Amino acid sequence: MAHYSIVFLDVDGTLLDSSHRVSEATRDMLRRLNRKKVPVVLASARPPKGLEPIYQQLGFQGPAICCAGALAVMPDQHILYDQGIPAATAARFEQAVLDGWPQIALSAYLYDAWLTPDPNHPAIRNEASITGCQALAASLGKGAERLGDVHKLLCIGPEQAVTDLQRRLKPQFPELTVLRSNPTYLEVVAAGVCKERAAVAVMEYYGLSARQAVACGDGEVDAGLLRLAGLGVAMGNAAPGVQAAADFITSTNDQDGVYVALSRLHFSRPEEQNQA
Repeated sequence: MAHYSIVFLDVDGTLLDSSHRVSEATRDMLRRLNRKKVPVVLASARPPKGLEPIYQQLGFQGPAICCAGALAVMPDQHILYDQGIPAATAARFEQAVLDGWPQIALSAYLYDAWLTPDPNHPAIRNEASITGCQALAASLGKGAERLGDVHKLLCIGPEQAVTDLQRRLKPQFPELTVLRSNPTYLEVVAAGVCKERAAVAVMEYYGLSARQAVACGDGEVDAGLLRLAGLGVAMGNAAPGVQAAADFITSTNDQDGVYVALSRLHFSRPEEQNQA
């Protein structure tokens, strides 16, 4: 019988329901895992600050994979993985979007700083209401020059515009990875950045292998992590390509999909697995 020792959870569309809440059943299960010393890792496109309200809902603090895998942070703020987009590249990308897709809301995350040319754009204001982060008005390139490399560029807009943006800018920026997290969101990170690489850094910290991991997700950015984990779980609301990457398909995020998947599994704390 397989036993697992670490859980990676995508947040939006996976752990959270459509009202951006963690269900009571899921919360109680994750608290039990935390008490058992099984690491529960939130693996999200959000920045570190955007994950704080989620851990507050859960009632404990855990490791976080942020910005679609560009950053992995322990509860004590110790950084396990950090890979960003150079300021010059962020500035070129910003200009390309502003020139070709004025309907797209563009922003950048640098650790906990969130920069955007237009903080009052409705899409930015909506994102702020979801994540609890406050956007600052700034040029992305100039902000990166002052604060350091950009961990993630975020493009929000109409589905067709986002599709066109992804198709046309991918060839222009081979040094970037451009992925959809949902039909209207485009997540842009440095080439090679992905949730699974950050997850490997977290597992190495705990002395665990991928076969000891469970991962749940719903977006294109989650597919590699689902393939890496010993058990990859796709949500019932996940796109067909994401479901194809999984070992198991659970119910949707509005039907306690994470609880349904994890409740049938057996877990052991990492040191118990390592001694086996």
